[in-house]
Amino acid sequence: MRRSLLAAVVFFDLFDYPLTLIELKRWRRVAPGEPVAAGLSLNEILEAVRTLPVQVTDGYYHLPGRASTVATRKKRYRWAEKKFAKAARLAGLLRWLPSVRLVAVCNSLAISNAGEKSDIDLFLVCRTRTLWITRLLVAGALHLFRLRPEPGREADRFCLSFMVAEDWLDIETLALAAGDSYLRYWIASLVPLYDAGGVMAAFTAANDWVRTELPGAEPAQVAHRRLVGARRGLGWLLPFLRRVDGWAKRRQLQWFPPHIREQANLDSRVVIADHILKFHVDDRRARYEQQFRERLAGAAEKL
Repeated sequence: MRRSLLAAVVFFDLFDYPLTLIELKRWRRVAPGEPVAAGLSLNEILEAVRTLPVQVTDGYYHLPGRASTVATRKKRYRWAEKKFAKAARLAGLLRWLPSVRLVAVCNSLAISNAGEKSDIDLFLVCRTRTLWITRLLVAGALHLFRLRPEPGREADRFCLSFMVAEDWLDIETLALAAGDSYLRYWIASLVPLYDAGGVMAAFTAANDWVRTELPGAEPAQVAHRRLVGARRGLGWLLPFLRRVDGWAKRRQLQWFPPHIREQANLDSRVVIADHILKFHVDDRRARYEQQFRERLAGAAEKL
């Protein structure tokens, strides 16, 4: 248990993100093969964390010498609140598109740790056979209103680098073979802003493998108002969207820049298929995993 709590502190320290006691319970990370202590109380966690090589500042637990990350987290939280409000407004518009089933905030913004100039990363789940046309419509509209990230102009713009179809919710095949702590935390930290009805629950169930190393992971508790239930007024569009999905695929395959086509389907960084569109050219998961393991090994020597 002590090592699992320390692992959480070490991992989130990579992102200058100290943890509260409740977050320690939620984000504790059990190494593969280690026994899982179930039903831990906050008092048990508090007693355990007092024996760890960590420090506490204003109720946030961090590694020694990293008290400055507390002020960083508070500052980023204020920026994140503004970005969440913008993401919620976009989700309110996307729910009118009958092919969109789930709109969730992901990456650093999902834990309210976004920088002032960072963009807004969204994860979308679409109906089957509508992935390509949905991306074309949404990305096209964002481009028209200059709301897509551009070099040097990323602040508060929307990034649609990850979309899946609702018949392909299990994304375990994208995990790095050597270990992928980042993907596990990414899945567990998703914040749904629009759910057409049970989609987030289905996604969580399909990726239950995450809990083998994150036994305390629970759905996000968010103050922002979530939108639940699809708008039915445009449901008649769905058959048409499916008919033109193939055309939208052909057009976008022609428009993709060379570096996307070169990396497509070589590994899990850029994946282009009818059930998944993932464009993470600068995929840093392997780097994070190596840094995490090295730092955890050093911190664990002090246990």
